[in-house]
Amino acid sequence: MRLLVKILLAFVAAVILAVSFTTGWFFLYSGDLPDIAGLRRYAPQQVSRVSDPCLGSDVVAIPYDAIGYNLRAALNAAEGFDRPGEVNVRMQIARGMFCEPSRLLDRQLKEWRTAVQLRWRFSRDELLTIYANRVGFGDNCTGVQAAVEHYFHKEPNQLNVAEAALLAGLIRGPSRLSPYKHPDRALQRRNEVIDAMVKDHAISLEQGEAAKASALGVVER
Repeated sequence: MRLLVKILLAFVAAVILAVSFTTGWFFLYSGDLPDIAGLRRYAPQQVSRVSDPCLGSDVVAIPYDAIGYNLRAALNAAEGFDRPGEVNVRMQIARGMFCEPSRLLDRQLKEWRTAVQLRWRFSRDELLTIYANRVGFGDNCTGVQAAVEHYFHKEPNQLNVAEAALLAGLIRGPSRLSPYKHPDRALQRRNEVIDAMVKDHAISLEQGEAAKASALGVVER
């Protein structure tokens, strides 16, 4: 019995030591991360123009409500926002804060620490807004405002289900899924996002079938 108690105490001590070491390491090396607080500019209360050295040009950032229900639902469905086993939006935001991509272990650790801090500092709606305003949609369009104007000549909150799904689907491969260069691929990906929206209960099955029956609807370049 005494031996068992000693083993349990040793195990608990090891766990405490490991947690303490990990926590200390995390905070010790969090000082060299990108300007996380600066991301709040991408979740504005009103439409604003944001300058970001990593994006190469100014970006028009719009509030959460201005994104519109259909596009928010499409982005959630397409990117698996906080869905286990799917792409994590926080990680995508974190990677985008480093101007140059890298597969080095040190960079991956920094991206992970950044993603953890994002969860602490921003609400789910704020993270979705930040993501929507910084992500690329192809054709030199960064952010939902620029993308919607380019592809549909509309405002984001005016998009129907099919249009919103098409835009959200572009994120996975803007060039490969371009509705201008590869309309068949764009249509297939759009319909995948629509099915995901139905699965998420963001739209009804009838709405999904009607949206999949519609044309791509992008404006001519």
